[in-house]
Amino acid sequence: MTAPELERPKRRREVTVERLLDAALETFADVGFAAASVEDVCRRGGFTRGAFYSSFRTKDELFAALYARETHRQLTRVEERLAGVETEPDPVAAAVARCMDAIGGDRTWTLVQAEFALHAARHPEAAAALREHTAALRSRIAAMIDTAAARTGLRLAVPTTQVARTLMALHDGLAVSRAVDGDADDDVERAALLLLLRATLSDTPPGDPA
Repeated sequence: MTAPELERPKRRREVTVERLLDAALETFADVGFAAASVEDVCRRGGFTRGAFYSSFRTKDELFAALYARETHRQLTRVEERLAGVETEPDPVAAAVARCMDAIGGDRTWTLVQAEFALHAARHPEAAAALREHTAALRSRIAAMIDTAAARTGLRLAVPTTQVARTLMALHDGLAVSRAVDGDADDDVERAALLLLLRATLSDTPPGDPA
C-alpha cells in the first residue's frame, strides 16, 4: 500500500471529526449540552452513531475536543494580532483593541461554554476535565502576556497567572451578559480590560530593583 493510500483513511477520520465538532457546536448552542443527545449531533452532521463512537467515547469527550479546538483557534488569532504591538504609541490600548477584534462576539461559543459549565458544576468528572482544560488555557494566556510584556518593556506588578485568571473571568462574565441582553456593544469590555491591565502595571522599569 502506497503512502497516499495510507493517508486517505487518516484524512477521512480528520474530516469526520471536524464535521462532528461543527455539528456539536451548533447542537449544543441550539438545545443545550444536557438536552443534546449523541443522535442529535449525528443527525445534524449527517453521521451514524457508529461514526460518532469511532471518534469519541462520550459526549463529554466530544466537548473536550470542541473546547480544545475553539480555544486554540481564538488564541491563535490573538497571537497573530498581537504581532508588532510594541510599535504602537500605546501598546496596552492597542493590545486590548486587537484582542477584542480577534475574539469578537461569538454568541454561539459563549452559550456552549456556559452550558457545559453548568453541567460540570453537577458532575465531578466533567468538572475535573473542565478544570484541566481551563488551566491549560490560562497557562497559554499567561505566556502570551509574558511575551507581550517583554516585547513592550512593560512590567507587571502581580503574577501573570493572576492577570490571566482575571482576564478570563471578566471576558467570560461579560460575554454571558451580552448573550442574555442581546447587546453586541463591546465598549464596556474594552474599557474594563484596559482599566484592569493598566492597574496591573508596575511603575518600576524592568531591571530596576522593586
